[in-house]
This record gives sequence, C-alpha cells and structure tokens, in this order.
Amino acid sequence: MSSIYKRGERYYIRFRDADGRWISKVGGSTKEEAKKILRDVEKGLKDLPRVAKPSAPPVPKFSTFVAPWIKRRRALGLRNVDDNLSTLNRHVVPVLGDMLVTEIRVRHVRDLMDGLRASELAPRTVRHVYGTLHKMFADLVVDEVIPHTPCVLTKDQLPKLRDKHPEWRSTAIFTREEAELLLSADAVPEDRRVLNALFFLTGVRFGEAAGLRWRDLDERLEPLPRFTVARSYEHGTKTETPRTVPVHPLLHEVLREWRSEGFARLMGRNPEASDLVVPSREGEMRSRHQARNTFLGDLGRLGLRHRRVHDTRRTFITLARVDGARRDVLEQITHGARGNIVDAYTTLPWPTLCEAVAVVRLRRLSPDEVRARIEALATPAGEAQNGEAPGKSEAPLVTNLVTASERRGSFVQKSWERHANLGGRGGGGAGSRTRVRKCSTMTSTRHSR
Repeated sequence: MSSIYKRGERYYIRFRDADGRWISKVGGSTKEEAKKILRDVEKGLKDLPRVAKPSAPPVPKFSTFVAPWIKRRRALGLRNVDDNLSTLNRHVVPVLGDMLVTEIRVRHVRDLMDGLRASELAPRTVRHVYGTLHKMFADLVVDEVIPHTPCVLTKDQLPKLRDKHPEWRSTAIFTREEAELLLSADAVPEDRRVLNALFFLTGVRFGEAAGLRWRDLDERLEPLPRFTVARSYEHGTKTETPRTVPVHPLLHEVLREWRSEGFARLMGRNPEASDLVVPSREGEMRSRHQARNTFLGDLGRLGLRHRRVHDTRRTFITLARVDGARRDVLEQITHGARGNIVDAYTTLPWPTLCEAVAVVRLRRLSPDEVRARIEALATPAGEAQNGEAPGKSEAPLVTNLVTASERRGSFVQKSWERHANLGGRGGGGAGSRTRVRKCSTMTSTRHSR
C-alpha cells in the first residue's frame, strides 16, 4: 500500500516499485503536492508492462534423477554401472520413484530396507541396494539438489554381510577331478575349454578373462610366460591396479594349440595381437550373462551340479594353497598389492610368482578317462557295488543341491539343448549330439536315484 508521511517540514511518499521493493522519496512541502506526485508515480507504475515473475521450477521426482546419474557414471568409466541401474529400477524406484527427491527422509530409506530384509533377498543384496542408493544421494548433495543425504542408517538397521544360505559357500568350489573334466571333455566346446583353462589356472575374474588380448601375453619370460591383467572388459580391474599373472605350463600348452589352430576354426582366420584371446562366436567380447548360461549348460551335460563361473577363482586359490603355494605370493597374483604400505613397496621376483602357479596339479584327461569320470559321476558316491548298504557319503548333499537348482528353473534338464551350441563353430556335430544324449541319460539316471 502506498502512503504519505511528514518528516520535519517536508512530506514523503512511500510505494512499491515494479519489482515489489519499497521506495521512499520526497513528495513536496505540502500534502497536496505529495498526493499529486504519488498519483503520477502510481499511474506510471500502472502503465508499465507486466513481467511475469519466474515461477520456481518444480521439484522432480526421484525416478527422474536415475537416468542422468547413470549416464554420468558411465561417462566417467565407473564399474558396475549396469548393475547400479538394475538395482535402482528393480528395488528402489518402485518404492521411492514417485516421491519428490527433497521429501525423501531417513525414515523412508529405513522402511525400504526393512521391506527388502523381509523379502526373499539375500543380506548381501540388501546391502548392495543400500550402497547404490547411498552413492546416488551423495552425488545429489554434491549437485546441490538436496541439502543432505537420507542414507544415514546405522549398522543395526542393515543386515550383516553374510550369505542367504550360510552353508552354500563351502560347496561353491570345484574338485580337482571336476576341473580336469571341464578342461578335457569334448562335450564342452573348444573355445569354452580354453576359457575354463584361463579360469582354473590363473584365477582371473570373468571380466578380466573376457578382456584379455593376445598382446597381453608375453612368452619371452622365464621360467613361465606372463599375462598382464590390466582390464575388466574394457575398463580397469576391480582394484584399478594392473597385475601380472604367470601362465601355468598346461595353460601355455592350451593357448599354443588355440592360437595355432583353434582360433582359426572359431573365427575363420589367424589371431592378431589386438584380438581377444577368447572372443565370442561373433568376434565380440563375451557377455557375462551369456557365459553364465553356457557354463551351466556345460555343467549339466557333464552331470555336474550347479555352480557359478566365479567359483573357478575360489577353486584356483584353494588348489594352489593345497599344492603348496605361499599365501602372500598367491595374493599378489590374484588380487594385486593391498593398501598396506609394505605391500606397495614389495616387488616379488618373477620366479617366486611362477612357483606359486606352477605347483597347481591339473592335467588334461584322455577320452577314455573322460568317459570313466562321467560314468563315476553318474553313480552316487557310497553306492553299494556288491549289494551292501551304502555307507556315509556326500551323495545326499549333491542330490539336494541339484534338486534346488531344478526348482530355480530346471536348468539341468533344459540348459543342455539351449546352451550347447550344437552344430555351430567349435560346438561339434552329430558326434557331439551323441555325447550329449549319453551324458543326459546318465545324469537323469543319477537324479532319479
């Protein structure tokens, strides 16, 4: 509201300008003069064009920030971006997606975690969801979208970092006999046997094996050649630190055969230095999900129970230690130098690293040995050979694990035909089909028992 007031011998006018600010100015020596000046000012303000005040931008919902956040992380070359996107879309967006990002409070995050804990998710998965959400909100604080993060839960409000089934991890390993079968059986296509040799004889992670190129192999070193593991797929390794891995004598033999003949059978040409060591059958980098499915198919055809590709890494470390490798040397090979300053200043001699790998006692089996081993797997351990009652054995444990796998999707019965790649390059022809049918029959007999 405009006004006129007197101060001393003068009258003053007070009014709001076009921007809404209060203005005071001299109006004259009489009240009438002040009124006239005020009317002129108000008329001038009334004739000014009205400029709409900019409205505050609407506060976006949480779901609108997911795609830009993922895009930024992908541009930075960070790891597990696809996993982050899947985690948010599957577990967080259905609950918090429609909320305004500025209205999400600590209690909302707590309720989300409580709901996930009450579901069938493994504790590790729940912790992974919280970790991903924590990173996203921390970035939103940096971008000044929100003043503080709601991810401030205490350790008591999150599940302990443990497996959903505590007894599972002790079984997530291959025996020496199973590893040799996966290295030798013709029922496993040649390219995947080479990949298995990389897993069981170097302990590399799948992404590291998928990203290996022929230029990473140095065969000039003694006593063993060397792989430089510097990438996981096309990005840095998990620890962001390249490491050198000795090439086991058996692996070197497999690689020589693969480079001289097998690679050309798969790709139709000889390999070049820039080529992937074990590319997909389309010449591209292998996909983790596709490799998982084909690996399960190979296990099914050989009558082996369900395990993960990553369990080959656990197997290599276990076999190396059982066969005499030093723990500290093995750690340098499989994980690289730790954060300890002493580890950072320690450079072990190459022969010392080679010794830790060369002690692993794995070999390739002859066709007769492969058949005998498959037949042995078809007969449960401890079954009576002369009509006597079977003794105590691990047969019930193996049967239970296979049954659980069948309930999760019947992979043992279905994966053989779906993932065998029969008739394709490196997959074998009619002979492979005969072997697969034979293995399938023996495995079915085993399950029925």
